[in-house]
Amino acid sequence: MMRISVLVAPVLFLAAAASCYAQVSSRVSLSNGIQLTISLRSENDAPVVLKTSLEPASGDSFYRIFRDENNLAVFAYELEVARTADGENFRINAKAATEAFANRFPNADGGKPTPTLSATLESPVLSSGNRFTVPIPSNPGLGENLTDTVQILLGQRGGGKNEGAGGSAQIRFAGLRLYIQGKAASPAGAGADVAGRYAMFYVPGHGGYFFSNEPVDQRPFVQGAVVDGKHLTFTIDNETYDCTASSPILVHADRGQLWVFHDPNYRPAGNWTKADPASSQDEFFTAASDSIQWWLQ
Repeated sequence: MMRISVLVAPVLFLAAAASCYAQVSSRVSLSNGIQLTISLRSENDAPVVLKTSLEPASGDSFYRIFRDENNLAVFAYELEVARTADGENFRINAKAATEAFANRFPNADGGKPTPTLSATLESPVLSSGNRFTVPIPSNPGLGENLTDTVQILLGQRGGGKNEGAGGSAQIRFAGLRLYIQGKAASPAGAGADVAGRYAMFYVPGHGGYFFSNEPVDQRPFVQGAVVDGKHLTFTIDNETYDCTASSPILVHADRGQLWVFHDPNYRPAGNWTKADPASSQDEFFTAASDSIQWWLQ
């Protein structure tokens, strides 16, 4: 059994210090109105020398991995997101990256145990706009004091423009309606506008469909999704998909093609992707992000 190295859990802060600035961030937006941003921050304008990556752990949690210049993991933890039953508030937990992480990334730190938290850091109940900050241990010789700051904004389902990943946005799904073989496969409600470098939608019983405007190394994406203004069509696994949006799907062009990957086994866990977090049923949703690693291992 692989041993997991732990560090003493640092003090938890609920707001970033005024002297910090956002250095690296990752953002995802969902059609239920949720937008989650994780920002790595450094005190005193010190440059951040560690590289970050984001990997899905489960449907409602993610591994945050910090690597040095040799691409060795110097720290990792699991970030879990959950909504309260009323859908208005959230809880965020930062947990140790335990044996499951070690089994999945056995050589993350050159075969050595990857340092992680010694105890779970639990947020209080957070409302829209609140922040939860996780101190990241660093090499004292580098003079770095880093923090991960997690912020969740809750808009209105069916609401207006959501810039998603900001200037990097390439794809927008606004009020997406989906038909498979001519039959409706999405709810009648509009759903919030999501935009990002990558986009996806989930169909209960069919899995997840992921879109990019360029090839993606991690999965066998194929070019074949045709976009004409607000209309997206593609055929995969011998089924024809027809999507109509309320706004143009390509952010910087009227027409073009997207790369698409279908994972029939994809299914979100937890409740943060749902319009009704108290429901036990799977729900159709769309999402957009600046990183494909929000969804694909």
